[in-house]
Amino acid sequence: MAWGIQTWDADGAPNNYGIKPVSVVARIQLAAGQTSGSWAFTVPSGMKVGFVLSLDEGGNGVGRRIVASGNTITVTAASAVGLGNYPASKCEIVVFMEKT
Repeated sequence: MAWGIQTWDADGAPNNYGIKPVSVVARIQLAAGQTSGSWAFTVPSGMKVGFVLSLDEGGNGVGRRIVASGNTITVTAASAVGLGNYPASKCEIVVFMEKT
């Protein structure tokens, strides 16, 4: 017997796929202290980019804001703690593609 949890959309089609499948688009190396940059990617219609960060080299405090919007990843300076703000330490952004 198999165990698990299933959910369905309004049309009765299953929509729980467990771990969300994604396609990695790129890896962006950020240097310690880097607080600017913008990268655009070619993605098919109906898709957008997202990101995760690798472990950093131990930065303290907040120094950069990272935003994914449509097909672009943007890094800007930040000075306050908040959603999307990270230490400006050496790390890697892993960019992936997902459905909008």
